[in-house]
Amino acid sequence: SSPDTMPVLLDLLTLLGEEAARVQEDSIDLPPDQHHHLYTSACQSALAVLNFTHQCFSSLQGDGAQAKQGKGQVMTCFCRWLRFGTVPAEQMVQSPIVHAALPAIQDADLCEAASDLLCELAYISREMPKGLPIFQMLTAALETFEGLVKKALHEEDDILGRSITRVVVEMGESYAPILAQASPDAVRMINLICLCASNPDRRIASITFGFWYRLSEAMKDFPQDTRLKCVEAMDAPLSQLMIVLVRAATFPEEHEEWKENEQDEFRNFRLEALFDAVLDLCSMLGSLRCLKIVLPELQKSVQSCSWNEDGWRAVEGCLFTVRVLARHVSTDENEVVPALLSLYTHLPEHQRVRQAFTVVIAKFSPWLNSHPEALRPLLEYVVRGLGPSKTGTLAAESLQELCDDCAEHMAGNANLEGLMQIYNNIDSLELPQQEKILEGFGAVLARIPSEQIAHMLSIVSSPPIRDGMAALERHDKTRVSMQIKKLKTLLKGGVSACDDRSGRRKSCDKEVLAKAWAASFANAWPMFEQSIILFGQDESLMEDVCRCIRSAIQAIGLEFKAFLSPFATSAVNAYIKHPLSCILYAVTTVVSFFGKYQEFVGPLSEMLAALSARTFQVFSSGEAFVNSPDIVTEYFEMMERAVRRFPQVVYNSPLGENALSCGVASLYTKLEHREAIRAILSFFENVVLSDANKENHELCRADREAAMIFLVGQGPGPCGTSPQPRGQSMVQALMYAITTKPSVVVEPVATILYDLGRFMPNQRMEWVMAGIAVVPGNILSQSAKDMFVKDLPNARDIPALKGIVRQLYRNCKTS
Repeated sequence: SSPDTMPVLLDLLTLLGEEAARVQEDSIDLPPDQHHHLYTSACQSALAVLNFTHQCFSSLQGDGAQAKQGKGQVMTCFCRWLRFGTVPAEQMVQSPIVHAALPAIQDADLCEAASDLLCELAYISREMPKGLPIFQMLTAALETFEGLVKKALHEEDDILGRSITRVVVEMGESYAPILAQASPDAVRMINLICLCASNPDRRIASITFGFWYRLSEAMKDFPQDTRLKCVEAMDAPLSQLMIVLVRAATFPEEHEEWKENEQDEFRNFRLEALFDAVLDLCSMLGSLRCLKIVLPELQKSVQSCSWNEDGWRAVEGCLFTVRVLARHVSTDENEVVPALLSLYTHLPEHQRVRQAFTVVIAKFSPWLNSHPEALRPLLEYVVRGLGPSKTGTLAAESLQELCDDCAEHMAGNANLEGLMQIYNNIDSLELPQQEKILEGFGAVLARIPSEQIAHMLSIVSSPPIRDGMAALERHDKTRVSMQIKKLKTLLKGGVSACDDRSGRRKSCDKEVLAKAWAASFANAWPMFEQSIILFGQDESLMEDVCRCIRSAIQAIGLEFKAFLSPFATSAVNAYIKHPLSCILYAVTTVVSFFGKYQEFVGPLSEMLAALSARTFQVFSSGEAFVNSPDIVTEYFEMMERAVRRFPQVVYNSPLGENALSCGVASLYTKLEHREAIRAILSFFENVVLSDANKENHELCRADREAAMIFLVGQGPGPCGTSPQPRGQSMVQALMYAITTKPSVVVEPVATILYDLGRFMPNQRMEWVMAGIAVVPGNILSQSAKDMFVKDLPNARDIPALKGIVRQLYRNCKTS
């Protein structure tokens, strides 16, 4: 009755409806009981709100500005409360507010509120047969919607276009399971959504893209014959959609005037939204059918370039969609792909076209691996693009993909000779390009015939070793780093080739390759050793050295045992002088590989003891943990790996107690680095679980017994307190972490408590009670402590434990 009060009240109710929706979607962090109470309250209030909106709507007469504003507010408020009400769909479609929404969508002042309401109606009616009356009402308006879409396109009315597209797409997504059955009415609606997708405004067209995913998902579970019939019925609109997407991928005429943010927006549109839409269409029509649609478009575009200098845009747009489809084409295809790839001689000489076709060649590398006769000219096309530009970067990336997927053919004499020419002149390329090419070259080297591998690796590895040693004599750190990176990248490529699990390539002779790389690494070791001595304080160069050593271990395996002792000496000496996290990273790799063999456990534990002693010196104060999170992370990852490889040795030596005490101490500092905290808790988790040898039941039982003895044994108390069981110190630190650290602690703490409950239930309760008791009252109330202790024994699985630990975490944040 009060025109001044009504708008305020509608706004308030709208806001409450939005908050209720957040509760429903669980996007507000609330305790379960409070969540249930608020949601129930919203449902109970909904009918009164909806009745109130009808009263307001009936009081608004005429088409004046004030009346329109009021109607918009009413529609918005009505929309926010629909999903909470218990109004039957039959009554809902009789609502005067709903009837008003259909014509209101054409009104610029009301279209947003009207489209929101129609979208909400489509959403809440997806459950059949409950939503059938709304479904029938909306689908009966398809002809009206089609007229509005055409009107928006003809008049270039973006406001109407966006509004009507949202409604049509929401209908499509809600009714996707029905539309997937491809009835004539369903095909009509799919045609309409395809028409919406043709809107030249990318922001409007992209609204439709989610629907194609829903439609493809709805068809996945159909029997094969049913699916084929449905796709056949939809072939016309889906084929048209393919052309629509090609045009959407095409650079517009004004692209040269774009600012940087506009260029980024278009690139992201193509690589994210459009890319996914093409894949969804591919999953329905099939990649070959999609290519058959695109190929004539590409051929026409190429021909047009002879008289239209701007024709490259259409060519590039076609090639973009081809690159999306290429990886999904059968390697047995012998018609469309050869015709497509043969176009390289007719393409316009435009930088973007060369870039696009270079990428297309790479994406067809699995096909080329099955058709090596087509490889050579396309390889030459890619290589011609190398140079200091974006084209050169894409050419390097494409060359790497060709080397990876066609390694056996690239290892043939003719192609290998070309690769060697590139390798010998690789310093002329930019560093990122060098890395890509070298990694690909490493994969090719792994496919050389066994009798030639040693000789070839010697030829390839000699230049960087020779140049690196010469640079060391000059103390040229930059040049040394470059040569180490070359070796690291070659090794990485070889490792990747040997670990191939795609089934596309023959397995390489790992034993022969390991021995060949070991011989080359023996020649390179003096360079690594001297680099560590001269530049051990340089973190960047040491990172290169350590990563190269990691790749070497992966490549040569047990052959690295010849370098184990000198590596240990160099690593310990370097770390004592300059404690860098990358050294611990390299040692972790060594422990991971050689810790499986009993003969190496003694030397490895000695190396860990020396590194640990220096690490504890680094962490002499609480600030040191905060200032060196990378060392915290790598140290505890190293110790976790030791527990995974030789747990009893760790538990029965000072190594275990010192590492656990260090981890406990770190949780009492201001350390908040997520990866560091994860590493500490992962170490604790592996100590408690001790299942590294779970395949060997006897050994696993012995490991767990050793872990339990270790945890109940006396150790120093946290923060200088009197001695207590190590497990109690650990659990006390976990309780403190829950109250002070980021939320990353919740899941690992729950897992540790769960495993403690499995193996040491009595001790767990005792340690938890002792740990939670010392948490200050201003951080956690006594009632919250009591509730946690009460709920803990009843949490019998990890999800339940995560729930009560998460609640404890929340209680700390709200105390």
